[in-house]
Amino acid sequence: MRTIALLAALAGAALAQDKPADLFNKPPADVDRALRARIGEFYQDHVKGEFRKAEALVAEDTKDYFYAGNKPHYLSFELVSIKYSDDFRKAEALVKCEQRVPFPEFAGKAMIFPIPSFWKLENGDWYWYVDKNRMNDSPFGRMTPGPYPDQTAKPVALPPIATSVQQFYSMVKADKSEVKLAPGASAEVAISNSSPGPVTLAARSTAPGVEVHIDQAQVKAGDRAVLTIHAGDSATSGSVQVEVKPTGQVITIKTTVQ
Repeated sequence: MRTIALLAALAGAALAQDKPADLFNKPPADVDRALRARIGEFYQDHVKGEFRKAEALVAEDTKDYFYAGNKPHYLSFELVSIKYSDDFRKAEALVKCEQRVPFPEFAGKAMIFPIPSFWKLENGDWYWYVDKNRMNDSPFGRMTPGPYPDQTAKPVALPPIATSVQQFYSMVKADKSEVKLAPGASAEVAISNSSPGPVTLAARSTAPGVEVHIDQAQVKAGDRAVLTIHAGDSATSGSVQVEVKPTGQVITIKTTVQ
């Protein structure tokens, strides 16, 4: 069950959190072009299920990991971003990969996962490799093993675990789905987080003249944020959308100005 919750979290993780590219750290065109081609080839091999071809793009120090590890069959992929480091000899790419989820709760449906992909330049070619320092990363931060539990201590209640995408999304929710405002008036909506980790909220209004403000963008597990919706004198009806990261969930609040 915990695996299912993690898969649901990964489905929207970290796709819009990168900062704008550093114009003073722009890679040489030939370097960037070569890496993009290798990334495309590597993931296309996974779409076709041609893992022997993909192996040729794996760094020597990662081949054992590639042999033993799971080789997912992707339905499609899209390169989202690339961050270079080490004088353009290493790079971290973010790739959106579509694949079917092999759990009964998802009925074999396809979901899109943001997959971090690490690459390094060796002997003039780019190779995919595993960054061992990042293997414990998750959408909710780095996962580290805790101390061995005290057998005499009282068991600590585990956080709720989602068994479907809908249940996972319900862990972050608003206490209102609609607000009605007179011009010049305001309303508050509480957004609670009962998921296992922190989330980040970003709100925007699709209604002209309606302004929104969140008292805290970062909401810890078990905490809540207050969204204030204010209608200007010439505001019209519409909706307010709150994006939840890293899940990618969007909470919509109907806004009626009357």
